[in-house]
Amino acid sequence: MFTFRDIIGHKTIKEHLQQGIRNRQVSHAYIFEGDDGVGKLMTAKTFAAALQCKEGGDEPCGHCISCLQMLSGNQPDVAYITHEKAKIGVDDIREGLCTPITIKPYAGPYRIFIVDEAEKMNEQAQNALLKTLEEPPEYGIIILLTNNRDAFLQTILSRAVTLAFLPVADSELVPYLMREAQIPDYRARLAAAFAGGSPGKALACADSEEFQKRRDTAVGLMQNLPDMSDERMAVSAKSLAAKKEELEDILGLMQVWLRDLLYAKAAGRKASLMFSQESDVLMAQAERISYEGIVGLQQELTELLAKRKANVTPEPAIWLMLLHMKDCFR
Repeated sequence: MFTFRDIIGHKTIKEHLQQGIRNRQVSHAYIFEGDDGVGKLMTAKTFAAALQCKEGGDEPCGHCISCLQMLSGNQPDVAYITHEKAKIGVDDIREGLCTPITIKPYAGPYRIFIVDEAEKMNEQAQNALLKTLEEPPEYGIIILLTNNRDAFLQTILSRAVTLAFLPVADSELVPYLMREAQIPDYRARLAAAFAGGSPGKALACADSEEFQKRRDTAVGLMQNLPDMSDERMAVSAKSLAAKKEELEDILGLMQVWLRDLLYAKAAGRKASLMFSQESDVLMAQAERISYEGIVGLQQELTELLAKRKANVTPEPAIWLMLLHMKDCFR
């Protein structure tokens, strides 16, 4: 059973929710906004468990019947609305939330509904939800998890308490990864930097063999790129374009390399590098490139990564980026 103490980061949010439990001042609707893997779902489950806990404290006790039901995923008064479709339709919301919430709790004081990826609700689904939010039952609590609150109707935003889950600081995330994944600090720092403050993503990367392979691909490319022949570059561009599932991660790791390159140029050997095992290569490259060149490459790589997320990464675009990268080292 998770407790609020187990949730890394988000101190202000945890204090807000626990104070609401203690004072019995809980909103009927919450919007938990933040990047994927940042801790929204874990916090929602812990909040729900504490609200339903028979002990009545601001933490789930972990041993009462309600907490045991939460652990098994069978708490009758806590429902999860999940989906595999591109959109959450009106029927999904009506059948999964609007109708069930009219039924009083079976055992606990509340009926709690957690909607994952709530930004996928279409306009009809949001309007159906809005009718419930306008006249919510006193026992009803709705928690919308999202990475984009702007996707919601303004009328929904005005009826919910929005809590912003910010990226977790590396100073908290790195020790957490070393403890939970049992990995050395240099791997934990790289996973934390790559994950952008998302504990879920960082933990998934920390001890993943696939992630290590993608790291090796990115490092090999960035190490050799300044002196790579045009023929080899064309082959590399073709190879990267073919790595459809891995490409986003490889580009993200290349971004971390450029971040290290900027730090190496600015602070020299004193820099705290994520690719610490390649510090000699980074120091040598820092002598061959200007600050403006690094910043320009960071922007170009960011734009290419955005195209990748939109499923648009043609081989020529990758080749041009690699060519520009090589030119910046001349």
